[in-house]
Amino acid sequence: MRSIKFEQSSFPARMDIVSAGEARPMLFTLFSGWAFRYMMLDGRARQIMDVLLPGDLVGLQSPITGRIRHSVRSITPVSLCLLDGEGFRELFDRYAELSEALVATLLYEEHRADTRLLMLGRLRPTQRLAYLFLELFDRLDRRGHAEPDSCELPLTYEHLADLVGVSRSQVGASLLDLKQRGWATLADGRLMIGDRAQMSASCRYQPLPDPAIRALI
Repeated sequence: MRSIKFEQSSFPARMDIVSAGEARPMLFTLFSGWAFRYMMLDGRARQIMDVLLPGDLVGLQSPITGRIRHSVRSITPVSLCLLDGEGFRELFDRYAELSEALVATLLYEEHRADTRLLMLGRLRPTQRLAYLFLELFDRLDRRGHAEPDSCELPLTYEHLADLVGVSRSQVGASLLDLKQRGWATLADGRLMIGDRAQMSASCRYQPLPDPAIRALI
């Protein structure tokens, strides 16, 4: 797999790494730090589509379509490895297991996207935030970046609002609600999970298995 690695780059926090519409068959893996994928409506309203964590592969559609549909922005300082999209095509022809892992990853991301849409459409604000916290915690835990009941969470009220589709004032109210219920607390960039069982039941959270493609990149 080393033949598809193109170069390694670092970016500071709060900087666009990729802009929507760029015409280049390039994708990358996030080595360290946090980032997010987002899209803009009418150039003003931002919707964060997903939070990117170390190990995530970004831009899977670009080797096929030649363009990336969303923008990517760093939350913290990040280090990433750019991959040669053209080289990916050759590897798909040579290694059937990579193609299978890619399909598994795409199905996993489709499932997560469907769940987020259901969450935004049918859950109350506090439930949306609870679901987001549980999913992020589990994703970090699978990567070995979480303690038994806490993890880093460098997201601002603005990030959280753009993730779950509510105002920043509502984020504050929902965080207070979670704290008073003893379910979760967010302070100083760290998430602490209290009563996970009750929080999971409230937002009907069901963890998903991690895709297999990271082990092949």
